[in-house]
Amino acid sequence: MGAYYFLACLLPPLPGTLGEKLGVSFPEASAILKRNIHPSDEHLLNALLYSIDTANWENLDQGRGPFIEGGVLSKADFENRRELPDFITAFEEEREKGIRRSYPYDRLWEIYYDNLFEQARRSNCRYLLEYVPWEVELRNSLATLRAREIGKNPEDSTVHGQLRDYDFSPILTQLKTQKNPLLSERYLDEERLRRIARCEGNSVFALDAILAYVSRLMIFSRWEKMSAAFDFDNFLYGGGTT
Repeated sequence: MGAYYFLACLLPPLPGTLGEKLGVSFPEASAILKRNIHPSDEHLLNALLYSIDTANWENLDQGRGPFIEGGVLSKADFENRRELPDFITAFEEEREKGIRRSYPYDRLWEIYYDNLFEQARRSNCRYLLEYVPWEVELRNSLATLRAREIGKNPEDSTVHGQLRDYDFSPILTQLKTQKNPLLSERYLDEERLRRIARCEGNSVFALDAILAYVSRLMIFSRWEKMSAAFDFDNFLYGGGTT
């Protein structure tokens, strides 16, 4: 696909700081992307947005909420089990046979990431090929750290690993010094934003940049919702909740 001049100019700028309000809501920005992505690239956009649907399936299946708008599927699609992606169908089939995981939805995310990486590999999408392995290995490093802290087997919580070899020791060391859980989450997402910037390439009009925008959008949208739920600055800099 050629350059996305129109779409790149159409997308609203993202905030400069985590927790600030988006120019347009995540569902609105997602709709802009869906309307203007080239049909040949739609599968890659959907593969990335399916992370929203994966989170929604995990929550709805357990009777939790809220439902996150802006993914590929609507709430009605979930309720009617309509047009579910193959990786969710595969997870449900496996679960019927019995998933040997303490938390079975770790397997759901494993299948999702398999699907995302396979889509990236088939299309030779530079951004996803660079970013997805890093995200998976970061997730595994965090899961391993937490499992060891509570005396669990780390392999029970990790997803397919060793896509690449990364050194996350500086990140893990920094996390161990954090006493505020929200500050830890903020630090991790700031690291994600830095990684996204390294993987998106040099052209702001390329598909890689559009997909990198989607990854950023999801992060900023999550923090916008978090900041709306409580006094954000007081929680971060006032020593936590009272």
